[in-house]
Amino acid sequence: METQLLRGLLPPYMLSVIIPTISGREETLHRCMASYEETLAGTPYEIILIKDWPTWPAACNEGYRRSKGGVVHFTADDLEALPGWHIPALLHLSVHNELPAPFVYDYQSPPEGRWANEEDGPPGSIPKFTRIPILTRTQYEKIGFWPSIVYYADYWVSEKGRTVGIETRMIEGYSFVHHWSQIGRVDSKENMDTAGAEFNRLVKEMKRA
Repeated sequence: METQLLRGLLPPYMLSVIIPTISGREETLHRCMASYEETLAGTPYEIILIKDWPTWPAACNEGYRRSKGGVVHFTADDLEALPGWHIPALLHLSVHNELPAPFVYDYQSPPEGRWANEEDGPPGSIPKFTRIPILTRTQYEKIGFWPSIVYYADYWVSEKGRTVGIETRMIEGYSFVHHWSQIGRVDSKENMDTAGAEFNRLVKEMKRA
């Protein structure tokens, strides 16, 4: 089933998993990679590690340049992919020109419990953004390279997608656990305020275009 879905997207029918990481996060990276290797068994895929780039979106852009898959998935080294995560996302991409948005569980809560991003809405809802982007190559190239801001780049992906006719939608089963590594975090008030101002400027620029 997985191969058939990928084959219907773009050749080569491979899923490219791009993992930006930084020094000091080797333990969480190991868990992250193990979860992808386990859940993607039997699926054509590649894992691309991008280490110690200045920002997450800059690393994602570089990962895209190195990727070969017809679908590209951008994750983080403190995420854990849950079983079957890719099937509903790939199925949705194969029939809809939309960005799947995930259900993310906090590591302190069991996956069968309430998800941490409940504000994004139930399955089928249109959230503000996709927290863990997965796109076809056509979608990525239509949206374009992501701005190298230290925060809110995932917001930008969905906002830019809407300007080119690509909506974002919550997809049941596209699910992950977030382990919240504190090593190298950049979400200080100063960084978030600076990135927020740049994000708002970019959104205004998009709407004027």
